Amino acid sequence: MKKRKRRKKNKKGFVAAVAVILISGGGLYGVMDYLDSQGIPAKEAVGKITDLFQKKKDVASSTVAEGEMYVTFLDVGQGDCTIIQTKDGNMMIDAGNNSWGETVVAALDERGIEELDYLILTHPDADHIGGADNVLREITVEKVLMPDVENDTVTYTEVENLISEKQIPVDHPYAGAEYALGDAAFTVLCPQADGVSENDLNSSSVGIKLVHGENSFVMCGDAEAEAEQEMTAQFGTALECDVLKCGHHGSSTATTPEFLAATDPTWALISCGKDNSYGHPHAEVMAALEDADVQVYRTDQQGTITCVSDGKELHWRTEHE
Repeated sequence: MKKRKRRKKNKKGFVAAVAVILISGGGLYGVMDYLDSQGIPAKEAVGKITDLFQKKKDVASSTVAEGEMYVTFLDVGQGDCTIIQTKDGNMMIDAGNNSWGETVVAALDERGIEELDYLILTHPDADHIGGADNVLREITVEKVLMPDVENDTVTYTEVENLISEKQIPVDHPYAGAEYALGDAAFTVLCPQADGVSENDLNSSSVGIKLVHGENSFVMCGDAEAEAEQEMTAQFGTALECDVLKCGHHGSSTATTPEFLAATDPTWALISCGKDNSYGHPHAEVMAALEDADVQVYRTDQQGTITCVSDGKELHWRTEHE
């Protein structure tokens, strides 16, 4: 079990100081005086204030954690499946490929999960939705979140038919939508309303920032460079997180320098298959993570990986420990 290492950047002092000034009635001029006393130039001060209010407006920066949250990155080979358990809610993001459906259901059973508040199907590629038909047959799903795109495959049709047959409500969420999950919450980061296209399923991916107490995770399916640029433009420093699940299995088409800088993670998680034919994760991404002093966990090397949040600290467990 590995404990959380100290963040490279600590903005809490700045946020706390500004909050105290505002609550005490100091107003904007009081904030400006404080920043001036810290030797922060006026232009930078305006940027910091803008970032602070933008962050509060766009993405919940914290929740009140009443228990532990378990985020399990299931080893499903060259695919994706993430199981999230909170005090009063459960969610799953993607379900691996068709051949992993029974494994995914077994993992839910082992964790005592009989009901999912949300099943997020980030996009309709088989390595993300293939096992969803098994889940939909065996587990009660309250709501499905997926992009408003179709895929001309038997796998997609099976999943779509089951959702319809079981009359499960479906949301096609866009960036900015917010959802509660027990004592956690998540904000949709992508796609943009005009960014959904059946010609680019990867960049149509539903991505989220999950927050539990002071801890946060950014997970964006197979969203690639263009989608990451849009997220960075909309959310800026509000993308900052403790854990970044690298997009597209660690492909160089995602985890761009700008997005990595904006998320500024302490840890990165890469879900990919051992000796996969795509060469994931790509060397460029691994080098960028190393340069940014980000600790990396990989399902192809460590199997199923679980991150436990108590709202303040994060602890990691790997299958091969």
